[in-house]
Amino acid sequence: MTEILGREFPSDPRMAQGKKLILEAIAERSRRIIGITPSNEAALQAAAEKFAKVRGKEFFYPSIGSGIGNGPFVELADGSVKLDLIAGIGVHFFGHSDLDLISTSLDASAKDVVMQGNLLPNEEYYELLKILLEHAPKRMKYGWLSLSGSMANENAIKIIRQKKYPAYMIVTFDHAFAGRTSMMAEITDNPLNRVGLPVHGETLYVPFYDPSDPNSTAKSVSLLETFIRRYPGKIAAFLFELIQGEGGFNVAPPAFFRAMMECCRKHDLVIWIDEVQTFGRTGELFATQKLELEEYADVISIGKMLQNCALLFSEELNPKPGLVVGTFAGSTVSLSVGRRIVERLVTEGFFGPNGKISAVEKRVFGKLKELQHTLPKGAIADFGGMGGMISVTPLDGSLEGVKEVVRESFNRGLLIWHCGHGPYKLRFLLPCGALTDQHIDLAMQLMGEAIEAVRQRRK
Repeated sequence: MTEILGREFPSDPRMAQGKKLILEAIAERSRRIIGITPSNEAALQAAAEKFAKVRGKEFFYPSIGSGIGNGPFVELADGSVKLDLIAGIGVHFFGHSDLDLISTSLDASAKDVVMQGNLLPNEEYYELLKILLEHAPKRMKYGWLSLSGSMANENAIKIIRQKKYPAYMIVTFDHAFAGRTSMMAEITDNPLNRVGLPVHGETLYVPFYDPSDPNSTAKSVSLLETFIRRYPGKIAAFLFELIQGEGGFNVAPPAFFRAMMECCRKHDLVIWIDEVQTFGRTGELFATQKLELEEYADVISIGKMLQNCALLFSEELNPKPGLVVGTFAGSTVSLSVGRRIVERLVTEGFFGPNGKISAVEKRVFGKLKELQHTLPKGAIADFGGMGGMISVTPLDGSLEGVKEVVRESFNRGLLIWHCGHGPYKLRFLLPCGALTDQHIDLAMQLMGEAIEAVRQRRK
């Protein structure tokens, strides 16, 4: 076999020495970040205004990073430090300035191809798909890479419609979120996401699981059956969010999904599972595995913490040439770091009932129960979620009140976000790869203080 000279390059001693010095410099700076520090509000606001001038939209709060942090702590552009429990809407599972991931990215950044595509990929393209398929639900045979979760979902709908032609309609749950492209905005059950966009009536909605209604599963299955009878030959697939993200971090028992999926199987609908947000967070690599639904999955979209996005699909859904193409598959850095993230997730004890993610969930839920008892009645109406996806309903669950708590938390040094459609909730996408019990305790203390401050103001 012809020797590939390019493979010698990363091991060049000059490269190794340069990488060592870079990592030492980052580690030295990162170690100085040990806790929350006050903001320079004028400096942060000036940075936010600079961004607003070029993007045409202001920030909700000025969370502009400096480019460095330490675990769950992130340094902002003014030099202040916040405790980050939203992690860039779930991107930074291993926290900030993780030296192992930076080391991987340095190796990748030395390659001559910055962005890899589908015409001339490097080995990193193959290695990421290979490790994903090795650990994916058993029916996943192939994968296609993309830059965003929305594009992974766009690819999903294309291969589904090609397979099921002339059927074209999609069924999903109330409060679903699928992305922000034109098609995904139509699937997403939020009118605010498609103001001014055409709606073609190609999506149907059934209720998500309601834990307060013992007949919830039967009602959802019945409505799905009604739609199938009403639109014979027109429904192609059901899109499942196993934990609703933007819709409020709503969860459901496996039996609910199994009943819905059995109905899909009976009527030959494609089962499309959106794991863009749940991938790696629930206590198994896929929520599909956590909920023991592997046998049903036909198509799975993933992303966020992976640093890249992908669509995995079964043999039956493998599309014809020309349907799913495109220039970019991901950067060499994102592909390499994505592979390393999966390696670490499956080898460093994150999964299972005694894994790190389960331990984080237990700690957070325990602290939230304490807060419910120590704060005034109604300060925390309820909380829920799974693994590293946690939500809290503060006060009356109004959008205004929740946003006020998010801002108050930011002012106290805690980065969180919101979700839901009413009641609205606080949202945590926890960096489980970097959290300690002390971090969790501090975050819950700050959130509790923020809720109480807002409660007092709103009396």
